Amino acid sequence: MVLDSTVVVIIILLFFILISIILLQKKENSNLNKQLKTKETYKKFLEVLPVPLFYINSNKDVMHTNPAFDISFGANRKKILQTISKLSNTASEQTELLYDNNIKKHVMILSSNLFDINYEKDGKIGIIIDIDEFKNEITLLLEWKQQYSIAIDGSEYGLWDWDIPKNSFYSTKQWKEIMGYQNNEKLHDLNSWLRLVDTRDMAKVNEALNKHLKGLSDIFDIEHRVRLSEETKWVNIRGKALFDNNKNALKMSGLICDISKRKKAEADLNRSQKLFMSYIDNLPGLAFIKDEKSRYIYINKYFENLIGFIEWKNKTPIDLFDTKTAKSIIENDKKTYFQDQKRYKETIMSEEGVNKEFEIYKFIIKNEKNEKLLCGFGFEL
Repeated sequence: MVLDSTVVVIIILLFFILISIILLQKKENSNLNKQLKTKETYKKFLEVLPVPLFYINSNKDVMHTNPAFDISFGANRKKILQTISKLSNTASEQTELLYDNNIKKHVMILSSNLFDINYEKDGKIGIIIDIDEFKNEITLLLEWKQQYSIAIDGSEYGLWDWDIPKNSFYSTKQWKEIMGYQNNEKLHDLNSWLRLVDTRDMAKVNEALNKHLKGLSDIFDIEHRVRLSEETKWVNIRGKALFDNNKNALKMSGLICDISKRKKAEADLNRSQKLFMSYIDNLPGLAFIKDEKSRYIYINKYFENLIGFIEWKNKTPIDLFDTKTAKSIIENDKKTYFQDQKRYKETIMSEEGVNKEFEIYKFIIKNEKNEKLLCGFGFEL
């Protein structure tokens, strides 16, 4: 159990005081021995501390408590002392006690044996620490952890945690399943992950990891293939490192997600795009895409052959054609933008200086930034 640091300090100090009294008994000072023999000395000591303290003699027929004890347990005082007297003689013990308001609380009892001047056991003295709040916090934390684990169990994500100084590695069941481990397999260090990184991706993974551990990136975010998987498997690993005051990485935690379906969809889309572009490039007619300033951002091979493979990227019709042709093309572009007109006849001079007439179809699309693009295709008449 993790207690608040202030409470821990108080417990240590109180226990130190108790041990100090015990050690004082062993001094060979006769005056001190006479004082420690009397129960009044213990009784006065018990009364000054603001936490419940008790003394029980060896025969369990003499019991003293301090005011804090009496206030805490009230009418239940006698029952509480009987309960404490039956506990084992361990230095610390956790149990539940009934307080004066009839509310049960979790407590920690710290006790130590007392000895008389002949070093014979004379009873025990102890303190009672209310740890109910901490117990409740731990219970809530465990419940939250269980609920979170249930949520993670039903998701496509796996959790992982790396203790960097110890090089110990923890992962959830989902992480193991994604990476191809059995749930009962023990993972010992970061190599449990790194040895499964595909050799084609190892360099970029190491580069990204070292960069993050040096504090040069806010988030560690990498995609890589998994070695030895029957089908190509892709995973996305995300995490963040925790650093000490000297900027040394202490631990790193994050998520893993199987992105194989997305990668396959991207590959399929890429193949479709390449197939479509191959179709456009091999059309027996011209095709083009221009931005709103009438600058060409794509032309197909037919168009390139027509104008002679000159530099056309981000160039306007004014840059590529004679003034009359350019003005006609730009005027038609405006009609498409503002009047939704689509069909035109335009004359374009070939590389050989021959004027060729085309029937052109123009239309508007929008890109991912919601910017308008002018697309067109045409065939020679």
